[in-house]
Amino acid sequence: MSNSRNAGTRSAFLRYRVMAFVTGTLLVLLVFVALPIKHWGHNSGPTALIGTAHGFLFMVYLVTALDLGVRRRWNLVKLGLVMIAGTVPFASFYAEHKVHQEIEALAAGTAVTPAPAG
Repeated sequence: MSNSRNAGTRSAFLRYRVMAFVTGTLLVLLVFVALPIKHWGHNSGPTALIGTAHGFLFMVYLVTALDLGVRRRWNLVKLGLVMIAGTVPFASFYAEHKVHQEIEALAAGTAVTPAPAG
């Protein structure tokens, strides 16, 4: 892989990594903090705030995952699973970990670049 392509993949991964952590953290806060406050404390403020932030940033997460997936030439199943990981609590952390392993293997030269489709 050329250096410019590798640099583009590394920067796309960094953007994806940040968004995976932000989206995952907001989702965990939404599900395990804001929703109980809403239902048991009868206060919908945290749900509205965190839910709106998660919803907006989830769209950014989808764009960063798509960018990385296109650069890495992921198949549609892998891309779909990585994108859906932002909707399940803790799943974005797991997906980011697996993608991180792939990127590190690529940087170490032990990964096999997938053949172009077609």
